[in-house]
Amino acid sequence: MLGLLVALLALGLAVFALLDGWYLVRFPCAVLRARLLQPRVRDLLAEQCFPGRVLPSDLDLLMHMNNARYLREADFARTAHLTRCGVLGALRELRAHSVLAASCARHRRSLRLLEPFEVEPPELPADLQHWISYNEASSQLLRMENGLSDVTKDQ
Repeated sequence: MLGLLVALLALGLAVFALLDGWYLVRFPCAVLRARLLQPRVRDLLAEQCFPGRVLPSDLDLLMHMNNARYLREADFARTAHLTRCGVLGALRELRAHSVLAASCARHRRSLRLLEPFEVEPPELPADLQHWISYNEASSQLLRMENGLSDVTKDQ
Protein backbone atom coordinates (compact mmCIF):
# COMPACT_ATOMS: atom_id res chain seq x y z
CA MET A 1 0.00 0.00 0.00
CA LEU A 2 2.82 2.42 0.88
CA GLY A 3 4.63 1.48 -2.34
CA LEU A 4 1.50 2.31 -4.37
CA LEU A 5 1.18 5.68 -2.61
CA VAL A 6 4.86 6.49 -3.32
CA ALA A 7 4.44 5.43 -6.96
CA LEU A 8 1.34 7.62 -7.37
CA LEU A 9 3.10 10.56 -5.73
CA ALA A 10 6.12 10.10 -8.00
CA LEU A 11 3.83 9.87 -11.05
CA GLY A 12 1.98 13.01 -9.96
CA LEU A 13 5.23 14.93 -9.50
CA ALA A 14 6.50 13.75 -12.89
CA VAL A 15 3.30 14.88 -14.63
CA PHE A 16 3.44 18.20 -12.73
CA ALA A 17 7.02 18.76 -13.87
CA LEU A 18 6.49 17.62 -17.47
CA LEU A 19 3.33 19.70 -17.97
CA ASP A 20 4.79 22.82 -16.32
CA GLY A 21 2.49 22.47 -13.33
CA TRP A 22 3.19 25.96 -12.00
CA TYR A 23 1.68 27.38 -15.17
CA LEU A 24 -1.42 25.25 -14.68
CA VAL A 25 -1.70 26.47 -11.07
CA ARG A 26 -0.82 30.13 -11.59
CA PHE A 27 -3.14 30.77 -14.55
CA PRO A 28 -6.41 30.18 -12.65
CA CYS A 29 -4.91 31.95 -9.62
CA ALA A 30 -4.25 35.05 -11.76
CA VAL A 31 -7.87 35.02 -12.97
CA LEU A 32 -9.30 34.52 -9.47
CA ARG A 33 -7.06 37.23 -8.01
CA ALA A 34 -8.11 39.69 -10.73
CA ARG A 35 -11.78 38.81 -10.33
CA LEU A 36 -12.03 38.68 -6.53
CA LEU A 37 -9.23 40.78 -5.04
CA GLN A 38 -8.67 43.63 -7.50
CA PRO A 39 -11.06 46.42 -8.49
CA ARG A 40 -12.82 46.22 -11.81
CA VAL A 41 -11.42 48.48 -14.54
CA ARG A 42 -13.75 49.97 -17.14
CA ASP A 43 -11.09 51.48 -19.42
CA LEU A 44 -9.62 48.72 -21.58
CA LEU A 45 -6.57 50.89 -22.32
CA ALA A 46 -5.90 51.83 -18.69
CA GLU A 47 -2.40 51.08 -17.42
CA GLN A 48 -2.28 48.19 -14.97
CA CYS A 49 0.54 46.46 -13.10
CA PHE A 50 0.89 42.73 -12.55
CA PRO A 51 3.39 41.71 -9.85
CA GLY A 52 5.38 38.51 -9.97
CA ARG A 53 8.40 36.76 -8.49
CA VAL A 54 11.00 34.57 -10.18
CA LEU A 55 10.37 30.95 -9.20
CA PRO A 56 12.90 28.08 -9.33
CA SER A 57 11.07 26.63 -12.36
CA ASP A 58 11.63 29.95 -14.22
CA LEU A 59 15.43 29.66 -14.15
CA ASP A 60 17.62 28.57 -17.03
CA LEU A 61 21.13 27.07 -16.86
CA LEU A 62 22.65 30.49 -16.20
CA MET A 63 20.44 30.84 -13.10
CA HIS A 64 18.38 33.75 -14.37
CA MET A 65 14.84 33.91 -15.68
CA ASN A 66 14.44 32.01 -18.96
CA ASN A 67 13.53 34.26 -21.92
CA ALA A 68 10.34 32.31 -22.62
CA ARG A 69 9.14 32.93 -19.06
CA TYR A 70 9.00 36.68 -19.68
CA LEU A 71 6.34 36.10 -22.33
CA ARG A 72 4.52 33.69 -20.04
CA GLU A 73 4.38 36.39 -17.37
CA ALA A 74 3.04 38.81 -20.00
CA ASP A 75 0.36 36.18 -20.74
CA PHE A 76 -0.64 36.09 -17.05
CA ALA A 77 -0.75 39.90 -16.97
CA ARG A 78 -2.84 40.05 -20.16
CA THR A 79 -5.31 37.50 -18.77
CA ALA A 80 -5.62 39.41 -15.49
CA HIS A 81 -6.14 42.65 -17.46
CA LEU A 82 -8.86 41.08 -19.62
CA THR A 83 -10.51 39.70 -16.47
CA ARG A 84 -10.51 43.07 -14.68
CA CYS A 85 -11.94 44.81 -17.77
CA GLY A 86 -14.71 42.21 -18.15
CA VAL A 87 -13.51 41.05 -21.56
CA LEU A 88 -12.69 37.51 -20.42
CA GLY A 89 -16.21 37.06 -19.01
CA ALA A 90 -17.78 38.38 -22.21
CA LEU A 91 -15.63 36.02 -24.28
CA ARG A 92 -16.66 33.09 -22.10
CA GLU A 93 -20.37 33.96 -22.52
CA LEU A 94 -19.89 34.06 -26.29
CA ARG A 95 -17.86 30.84 -26.19
CA ALA A 96 -15.09 32.78 -27.93
CA HIS A 97 -11.35 32.99 -27.38
CA SER A 98 -8.80 35.76 -27.57
CA VAL A 99 -5.82 35.31 -29.84
CA LEU A 100 -2.52 37.10 -29.49
CA ALA A 101 -1.60 38.18 -33.01
CA ALA A 102 1.95 39.29 -32.29
CA SER A 103 4.31 39.99 -29.43
CA CYS A 104 7.66 41.64 -29.07
CA ALA A 105 9.90 41.49 -26.01
CA ARG A 106 12.92 43.60 -25.17
CA HIS A 107 14.99 42.22 -22.31
CA ARG A 108 16.57 45.00 -20.28
CA ARG A 109 18.28 43.00 -17.55
CA SER A 110 18.41 39.55 -15.94
CA LEU A 111 16.06 38.55 -13.16
CA ARG A 112 17.42 36.25 -10.44
CA LEU A 113 15.76 33.65 -8.21
CA LEU A 114 12.95 35.05 -6.01
CA GLU A 115 13.46 38.57 -7.38
CA PRO A 116 10.17 40.53 -7.52
CA PHE A 117 9.12 42.25 -10.76
CA GLU A 118 6.14 43.96 -12.36
CA VAL A 119 4.70 43.67 -15.85
CA GLU A 120 3.75 47.23 -16.76
CA PRO A 121 3.43 48.87 -20.20
CA PRO A 122 6.22 51.38 -20.77
CA GLU A 123 5.93 54.44 -22.98
CA LEU A 124 6.12 53.23 -26.57
CA PRO A 125 9.37 54.20 -28.31
CA ALA A 126 9.27 55.52 -31.87
CA ASP A 127 10.53 52.25 -33.40
CA LEU A 128 7.73 50.28 -31.72
CA GLN A 129 5.13 52.82 -32.84
CA HIS A 130 6.50 52.43 -36.38
CA TRP A 131 6.25 48.61 -36.07
CA ILE A 132 2.62 48.89 -34.93
CA SER A 133 1.81 51.21 -37.85
CA TYR A 134 3.49 48.76 -40.23
CA ASN A 135 1.39 45.86 -38.89
CA GLU A 136 -1.81 47.90 -39.20
CA ALA A 137 -0.95 48.86 -42.79
CA SER A 138 -0.07 45.26 -43.64
CA SER A 139 -3.36 44.00 -42.18
CA GLN A 140 -5.30 46.66 -44.09
CA LEU A 141 -3.57 45.65 -47.33
CA LEU A 142 -4.40 41.97 -46.76
CA ARG A 143 -8.05 42.82 -46.07
CA MET A 144 -8.21 44.88 -49.28
CA GLU A 145 -6.57 42.10 -51.31
CA ASN A 146 -9.17 39.64 -50.00
CA GLY A 147 -12.11 41.97 -50.62
CA LEU A 148 -12.76 42.50 -46.92
CA SER A 149 -13.56 45.83 -45.32
CA ASP A 150 -13.09 47.06 -41.76
CA VAL A 151 -16.78 46.44 -41.14
CA THR A 152 -16.40 42.76 -42.11
CA LYS A 153 -13.33 42.43 -39.89
CA ASP A 154 -15.23 43.58 -36.79
CA GLN A 155 -18.18 41.26 -37.31
